[in-house]
Amino acid sequence: MKKAIIVIGLIAAVCFSVSAGGRGEPKEGEPSYMLRFGHVQTEKEEYHKAYIRWAEAVEERTNGDFVIEVYPNAQLGVEEDILEQMRKGSNVGWQTDPARLGDYVGEFSVLYGAYLLSGYDDFEALLGSPTINSWSKKLEDEFGIKVISYAYAQGFRNVMANVQARSPQELRGVRIRTAPAPAWLATVNSLGATATGLPYGELYNGIQTGVVDGAELPVSAARALSVEEVADYLIETRHIYQMNVLVASAKWFNSLPKEYQDILLEEADKAGLEATQALEAKAGTDMQYLLDNGMTLIPWDELDSSAFIRSGQQSYEKLGVVNAKEAIYKELGK
Repeated sequence: MKKAIIVIGLIAAVCFSVSAGGRGEPKEGEPSYMLRFGHVQTEKEEYHKAYIRWAEAVEERTNGDFVIEVYPNAQLGVEEDILEQMRKGSNVGWQTDPARLGDYVGEFSVLYGAYLLSGYDDFEALLGSPTINSWSKKLEDEFGIKVISYAYAQGFRNVMANVQARSPQELRGVRIRTAPAPAWLATVNSLGATATGLPYGELYNGIQTGVVDGAELPVSAARALSVEEVADYLIETRHIYQMNVLVASAKWFNSLPKEYQDILLEEADKAGLEATQALEAKAGTDMQYLLDNGMTLIPWDELDSSAFIRSGQQSYEKLGVVNAKEAIYKELGK
């Protein structure tokens, strides 16, 4: 089995020929199908390792006839541009999230509403969710974007800042970096903070230079980005249990042989669950690393958690997804 291809460096790679495999007619010995898959995380992070395992498994099961190239660090470009390329049929994939997909199918935004999921068990219970699958079908049918997998979770997001806070009131006026999408902004604002949209790659410098007072992240991402070097406090708000979504062009996906479609989906789910479980297992270690390297923990049980939960409900009203929340809670038996 050949190793999965990891491409690091500048690319002009988003100007692809679009055909059944997005590659034109393959030459002898070349794979018939290729997916160029990008994400914003670093090579050190668990998700990147999962994508490499996914790529290797797909290549092995197709005897080298289907190759996935993995591009970390946003090397494929800006997410919004990548999503538009998918809609046109390019053989490009991306790690996105429900907030971004909410720009197309609004109900997806509910998955990043404040305190929607209580942890891993809720996440696992939603795998194969009829409700989420119906949103995915709408995304594919109306916008040409295929959901490959949503079996990827990074754990709880917490606030990391240069101020102490134990209630929504104490977060008033505190500028917290989040991703620049309506669901992210609405949820962070609902905690009492002032949400500030910045690209992922600008997070560290944003805190360091005072553009923002902090950020909200899973502990694994905070460690990978060395946030402990620029933020003093880890406020354990647990405001989102973060699910992520792998997407590709529906037109491109539907051009694949059925066998290859199944392999792509199966291996994506498998790699996602492995990554999620690995992140769950080392969340305590990642948090301890941040504390050992200078951060001070303000734990969940010291927060006015009921006030945060009450305040967070504003996010569902702001996003217009109260009914979507009820549908998810019905599936979860809440």
